[in-house]
Amino acid sequence: MSHLARRSCPAALPVLLLACGASGHGCAALNNLASATFPTAMTPPTVVYQGATLVQSPAQRKLAAYYCPEIVPAPFGFKGGSALVCQGFFGAPPPPAAMEVAFDLSFKVKNPNNVPLPLGDVLTAVTVFPDATNQRLGAACVHLCAPGQVGCSPATDATSCQASSHDVRSRSDFETAAVDVIIAKGIAAATGQPLSFTAPQVSAASELDVIVRFGFGPGPMLAALRQLAVQSINELEAGRAISFTIPFHAEGTIWFDAGSLGRIAVGYGPVSGTFVLPVQDLLPR
Repeated sequence: MSHLARRSCPAALPVLLLACGASGHGCAALNNLASATFPTAMTPPTVVYQGATLVQSPAQRKLAAYYCPEIVPAPFGFKGGSALVCQGFFGAPPPPAAMEVAFDLSFKVKNPNNVPLPLGDVLTAVTVFPDATNQRLGAACVHLCAPGQVGCSPATDATSCQASSHDVRSRSDFETAAVDVIIAKGIAAATGQPLSFTAPQVSAASELDVIVRFGFGPGPMLAALRQLAVQSINELEAGRAISFTIPFHAEGTIWFDAGSLGRIAVGYGPVSGTFVLPVQDLLPR
C-alpha cells in the first residue's frame, strides 16, 4: 500500500473495526492496521544548489558573424557595406535559431522522511547582467506530471508555484519578469535519464541529484548577446582579450507533493555565477 493510500485509512478504521466486531471474522489484520503508525507531518526536504552549466550556446565566431553587420561600421569609401566586410572575416550570419542558449541548474535533494516524496512545481527566476542598467529578469514556473499520469501537461494554472509562506518565493514575487526570457525544457534525475516533465521521486530517507534545464527565449537573449558583441568590440579597441561571459543571478522554489498533507515548498538561492561561451578563433582561416 502506498504512503498516500495509508494516510486515508485512519478515518475509515472505526467503521471497519465496528464491522469486524459485529461479524467476528478477519479481525486480526484490522487490529494490526489499527496499531500501525501514520505520518501526521512531514519534515521539509533540503534542496542544495550545486551549480549551473551552459549546455548550448553559439560559438564566438557565430556571435561575431551575427552581430558584426549591426555594430561595425563599413570602412570609409567601401561601397559594399559592413555586411560584406564582416562576412569576409567571420562568414555569413547564422539564422537566429543557431543562437540559442540553454543551461542546466543542478540540485541535490535530501528527503529525511520515511515515505517517498515526488517533486511538484519548480519556480526559477534568472537575471542576466544583474549589475548592468539593462539587466533582464526572467521567471519560469514548471508544473511536473506524476509518473504515468494521463493527460497531464507542464502547463501551469493559477495555483502553480504559489506558496502561502513568505519565507519562500512564489510566482507572484516575479510579476515584473519579462515574458519568455527563460523557457523550461525539462527535468531529470542526474543519472543519465532523458529530460521530461515527469516528476522525479525522492525515495524515503535518501537523496537524489536533479537537473532542471532552461533555455533563454530567442528575442530577449539576442538582445543580451548583442551586448556581448558590443563589449567585445570595446575590448578589442582597448587592446584587451575578448571575454564572452554572461553573468547571472538565480533563485527560486521547489515544491514537493506530500499527498493528503499538502505541498511542501523549499527555496533555493539567491546564487550568482557566469556562463562562459565557447572560445573560438575569431580571425579568418
